[in-house]
Amino acid sequence: MPTSARTRSLLTWLPATILVVVIGLIVLATFAVQGSWWAEENPAASADQKASDGSSMLTDAGFDYVNVEGVVRVRVGEGSLPADELGMPADGEKSAEFRRPVRAIMAGGDDVYVVDDIAGLTAVTRNGELASVTLAFDGAGTWSDATGRVSALAPTFGWDQAQIDGLDDELAEFNRTGEGDVFTAVVGPSTGGAQVTATLTFYAGSGATPVTLTFEPAP
Repeated sequence: MPTSARTRSLLTWLPATILVVVIGLIVLATFAVQGSWWAEENPAASADQKASDGSSMLTDAGFDYVNVEGVVRVRVGEGSLPADELGMPADGEKSAEFRRPVRAIMAGGDDVYVVDDIAGLTAVTRNGELASVTLAFDGAGTWSDATGRVSALAPTFGWDQAQIDGLDDELAEFNRTGEGDVFTAVVGPSTGGAQVTATLTFYAGSGATPVTLTFEPAP
């Protein structure tokens, strides 16, 4: 066969071969996923995913389970587990961004709080205890969206609505002075089984205002 003919034959055959290999890899991957823990409808949590009291382990494995179940559970303050039993060092920080918005069930003393639409979490430990857990809501709306969200949560956490109503004046003063690109407002903390504080962070350039909730042990 002439050289040019052999070259054309090779070029025609090569893509088909690659396609077969790719299809084979996809099939193998499909079988692997179907037989994995991820594919189970209600997979049982292992010891490195849930703590002895049912709390979420604050580890990569624990957050993997949160992504599947759609719920993160954490207790702060009285009755909470020590840092090492949650998979964290005595003094440290662990953050996670969830693959989809999840529900957070937060306990403090005798109080239990349920917060939906959570996209991320940051836990901080000090002296072997869980010092704070900060929840980040999914998406960053406008300033109006942020204050509306905090107002809706005020009855749950016992925040002063008058303090929330005064935030618009604080933002207006920030915009009037034109000093800085970021305005941060804090609401709370609440009183109860846990101290809960809301933080609104307004970015002047875009107007985006993410909201976070920080849970700390009651004093």
